[in-house]
Amino acid sequence: MKNDKIIASWNKIEPGDAADERMLSAILARNRSAHEGKNHENKWSKTKTAWIQWGALAACVCLIALAVVKLTGSPSASSGIQQWSASMPAKNYFKNSSKNKVQSDVSESDSLVMPPYAVSATLTGSRGQLEAEGILPEMPDHPLQDFQAEYNGDGSLYALVFMWMRRGESVRDVYSDLTLRAAPRELHEISDTVFVSTVGVTETLRDGITIYGEGGTHEEKTLTWQTDQGWYQIIGSFNDSYEDMISLLDWFWAHPLQLSRFSTAPEGVIIYSSLAEQPNAFSGQLPDFAGLGYTAEKELFNLGIQYEQMIPIWFDGVYIRGETRVRWTVSAAADKDAWSACLGRPHEISEDKVKTALSQKNSFNVFFDFNGYQDMPAYMATLTLEQGSAEDAWEIIQILQTGHVQ
Repeated sequence: MKNDKIIASWNKIEPGDAADERMLSAILARNRSAHEGKNHENKWSKTKTAWIQWGALAACVCLIALAVVKLTGSPSASSGIQQWSASMPAKNYFKNSSKNKVQSDVSESDSLVMPPYAVSATLTGSRGQLEAEGILPEMPDHPLQDFQAEYNGDGSLYALVFMWMRRGESVRDVYSDLTLRAAPRELHEISDTVFVSTVGVTETLRDGITIYGEGGTHEEKTLTWQTDQGWYQIIGSFNDSYEDMISLLDWFWAHPLQLSRFSTAPEGVIIYSSLAEQPNAFSGQLPDFAGLGYTAEKELFNLGIQYEQMIPIWFDGVYIRGETRVRWTVSAAADKDAWSACLGRPHEISEDKVKTALSQKNSFNVFFDFNGYQDMPAYMATLTLEQGSAEDAWEIIQILQTGHVQ
């Protein structure tokens, strides 16, 4: 199934000259973000030319390179917090950028990579409306855009991405990617190849909020801050100046982005259904709770569009057997926090692993490989023992290991 309402209609953009292409390609070649990889590869390759592809990759490179740097407690932020003033030069937000630079590559298994969100909805066609409402700034010198909202399988907002782009004949003169990424909580990216960059972090206290600046001249740059409304990050390309970054920061400082404006997924992005209507959904990933003597208290099920297909993206069931109460949730997405609690695939989980996990908290995650949907990533399930013993949880894992599933 497809939903044409959320598939973007892109304009064709001509690429620059060969020399510029080679230069930009060399800068970006060694890095990529796996959670965006296949999705963007399919979408961009069908609808945009090389310039736009590189723009998306530039933002991903920046996110990956800085994903390992925490907002607080960074060992490289040793020079203290500077106080903001209206006359402070833009470059001062990044004054520690040349300090403590260390780079290395860390590889993870390709098979254990999932996008951190379940579905996305294009907002590109809403640019004029969002500008008219004062939600986004008018940026006439950045005529190209890629705006999208990303949602979890349960329908909650994962993140917003607003990318303003400029292209032309000369990379050095006109290339620009400016991005605002916003989310209810700090984002942690997952990829199969992570480029670790420990950079000098500059901390600036502005109106009681700490802004973390990273990156230098001719490098990807970020400005990151958090308020009680959410987590925000401005990303600039290697060709964007400090002044470009601060101009965008100042605008959003005066016009804080309200995430609540995007808290509900647009109509058609997520379809609320049931297992009765989709009996083959989550094949091999739902234990036979009835066979174990459990009664279903609730079973919620959502479909969504990934890679231009309508596929299962989320399941949430609660099961009761006597005094035992178990929650089983399956999602087509997994962020860093989910992976930290993952015990592996069903056949990789032992009773000792289950007991150890449940001695620390009342839940753990189970990874499932590709389940038959074309171009569909893997799924991750969460077993939450709301009431019961580790033996009850181990019994459920054994059911998965023996193939006794719904």
